[in-house]
Amino acid sequence: MTDIAAITEKLAPQPEAAYPKTPYYEGSEAPCRFEGEVYNCIVRGTIPTEVQGTYYRCMPDALWAPKYHDDVFINGDGAIDAIRIKDGHADFKQKFVRTSKFVIERAARQAVFGKYRNRYTDDPRVKHEIHSTANTHIIYFEKQLLALKEDSPPYAMDPHTLETKGPYTFNGQYTAPTFTAHPKIDPTNGEMLTMGYEAKGDGTTDVAYYLFSKEGKKLEECWFNALYVGMMHDMAATDNWVIFIVPPLKTQPLDEIKKGSKHFAWAEEKPLTFGILPRRNPKPEDIRWFTYKNAFYGHTGNAFDGEDGCVYLDAPLTNFNKAASGKPPASGNVSQYVRWKFDPKATDFHVEPVVLVDADGEMPKVDDRYVGKPYNTVFYAMHDPTKGNGPVGGIYNAIAKCNVGTGELIHWSAGDHTAIHEVAFIPRKPESPEADGYLITLASRRDTGLSCILILDAQKITDGPVAVIELPFRLRNGIHGSWVSATELDNAIDLCDMSGVTEKIRQEFGTKEVTFPVL
Repeated sequence: MTDIAAITEKLAPQPEAAYPKTPYYEGSEAPCRFEGEVYNCIVRGTIPTEVQGTYYRCMPDALWAPKYHDDVFINGDGAIDAIRIKDGHADFKQKFVRTSKFVIERAARQAVFGKYRNRYTDDPRVKHEIHSTANTHIIYFEKQLLALKEDSPPYAMDPHTLETKGPYTFNGQYTAPTFTAHPKIDPTNGEMLTMGYEAKGDGTTDVAYYLFSKEGKKLEECWFNALYVGMMHDMAATDNWVIFIVPPLKTQPLDEIKKGSKHFAWAEEKPLTFGILPRRNPKPEDIRWFTYKNAFYGHTGNAFDGEDGCVYLDAPLTNFNKAASGKPPASGNVSQYVRWKFDPKATDFHVEPVVLVDADGEMPKVDDRYVGKPYNTVFYAMHDPTKGNGPVGGIYNAIAKCNVGTGELIHWSAGDHTAIHEVAFIPRKPESPEADGYLITLASRRDTGLSCILILDAQKITDGPVAVIELPFRLRNGIHGSWVSATELDNAIDLCDMSGVTEKIRQEFGTKEVTFPVL
């Protein structure tokens, strides 16, 4: 008699769910394909009383087997996770963004859209639709969530129900067809600085810069051309300047894209390029371009204006590209946290970075109250520096706290069996000193096959989590996320559906001793 395991292995899945046999779609990264909620998650330890708010996270999750098996995981549908923390308790909710792609493919019960950022591989009936998967970043602006994917405008969502409102263009003020995954919000005045690249269509060098007030009113708009078109995934901003980063992950010629190629490919002949533009009253001719050698830049740590009139930019730097040569440096770390200096009055436009922290990591995060300002501390997702190999799955398994002035680094490692995601920072109090607070992140445990939320005291990072919020399921690797405090949200509104529980009953349970009859 054949048992269930053998039968399951023998029976092929239906075509629309027959995922490729690659690491992107198997094991711990197999698609999750669910929406749901968990009210009152199991918490180990104690959630600090100062931690009140919601941690939002974006996760690419392919609902259907891709039309092309060489597609990349970042083309998965955007699932938004929300972990609402209130009075020491945690509730979880996950919901997919109702993008055009999601709605159409759900009706078709199969993949209809093609390769990542290649509309020429789509079913012809949808090539003019908004292509966003809304799966890269989730931020809070104008009392709503914005789910971001850099090839399209944002999708607005309700921060409590996670219901999708629809594409968001700042009431028609934002006209570029693309929008960065990493806009910057000024902590002093709430202004948003953002941009779109390939802003006049696939393969165009056009870049559109916008500045909006905290109420969503357009304050600035400036269009200019980059030296070449690359994957401008992140940007940076200071009080006076906006910084644009063009890594040599170059857009392929349009003729090649039309033949079905991937959108980007590494260009070993192109330099890592930076452009600085005045934050206010900018004109296209004001852009100043600086170049370094061929190297990879992924995510910004921070930027600020120096007293010397120069612009400073801090970020991880990788001096080789695995996709191109696959050959890391012969010695030393693969990447380092470095500082760039841009002089607006320079006559020599070649720049060399200074190493701040010799650490092999990525996903830098600073105290949000210091974005665009001088700062001292950066938090880092990294490989455990005491181990020769990375964790199972090849991603990060440690969290580091780095002093950018001294280069000092301390860290906590989750172990070889656990993958750590990007952290978000939570101030202990609004007036607390820089980096005095808590870190929150998601961890994927290969030993249990489950995921959990970790909360660490940023002042005692080497002690590990003070609280672990358990989830009764596995989540895939996410990309980016945000912490939104209870003072910004209406934290009285339940994240999970509690419509059957009246406020009167909840008040009674919270203020009176309740007894139940003995059965």
